[in-house]
Amino acid sequence: MKFSKTDFGYDLPSELIAKYPSQQRTESKTLILDNKFTIQLFKDTLEHFADYDLVVLNETKVRQARILLQKGSGGYVEILILQKTTKYRAVCLAKGLNRKKTNQTLYAPNFPVKIKIISNVSKDIEIEFDQDIDQLCTEIGQMPIPPYLGREAEKIDFERYQTVFANDERLGSAAAPTASLHMDDSFLKNVEQATQVCKLNLNVGYGTFEPLADGLIDSATKLHEEDYYISTNSAHLINNTLENKGKILSVGTTTLRALESAFDQKSHKVICGHQSTDIFISPGYKFKVADGLVTNFHLPESSLLMLVAAFAGKDNIMKAYNYAVQEKMRFFSYGDAMIIKQCLSKS
Repeated sequence: MKFSKTDFGYDLPSELIAKYPSQQRTESKTLILDNKFTIQLFKDTLEHFADYDLVVLNETKVRQARILLQKGSGGYVEILILQKTTKYRAVCLAKGLNRKKTNQTLYAPNFPVKIKIISNVSKDIEIEFDQDIDQLCTEIGQMPIPPYLGREAEKIDFERYQTVFANDERLGSAAAPTASLHMDDSFLKNVEQATQVCKLNLNVGYGTFEPLADGLIDSATKLHEEDYYISTNSAHLINNTLENKGKILSVGTTTLRALESAFDQKSHKVICGHQSTDIFISPGYKFKVADGLVTNFHLPESSLLMLVAAFAGKDNIMKAYNYAVQEKMRFFSYGDAMIIKQCLSKS
């Protein structure tokens, strides 16, 4: 099947873009897509989680990946850490940087930062820093909130643009797995009491905000590559549920991408370990693992909107989005949630 990104456009009044999170995590509205549309507060959706035999979460932690530095001339440079390749090297996006100059000295508020450009063959750029990248991000980095928020990161973002179960050992995302931002500790505890829960890790890249290219899009299209990890224990729980024909709820599109990428067609099992994926999921794709999906409302003409359209049916999703606009629900990363109760394209 071939599509154009314009097939996935919709009109969204700018006032429905959530610039800030709701006052409490679980106070977000949630659109339930299950034969008909109903709206509940997220805190009242436990019954839907309990309908599944296994709930899968992405425990990645968002790095304070946006670094603002100054040139000796006074100009500013913004570096976004996308993916660490070593302790001192990372693939980055950069604004204001002289990409033709290999060695440069830039300045943080209280100390210099020396960098070396290692690779400069695409819009991504590999940079070697003269100090530990994680330490640098912790000291001067800002939370990499999405550009469509139209504001600088604030104190609230350090808490709310991070899930309550983010694992310190899984630090590496340049964007949050936003479907899980609606959960607080109490809600998560209730889910764990109602059904089985397991976690995986997919480091979310900034490409999640990139618009699709113009022209026709099909199954051969590839997305930005993202690293993921599924533990032996999580793979066992997932595979046991599949073998027993149980129902799996994926919390977030990042979780879903990892599950589908890890599924082995020969063994019909999810493979554990460290992998990477550039999988692009669009209508016509047959899902192998998840039966339900918790997600946010995604940008028009985006790969994530195409993914949820593949999961629930394009007509269903576009009707649901129009209904959400009509009901003045809040959109995008800090916006409201949707629970898709049934995958309509399961193999």
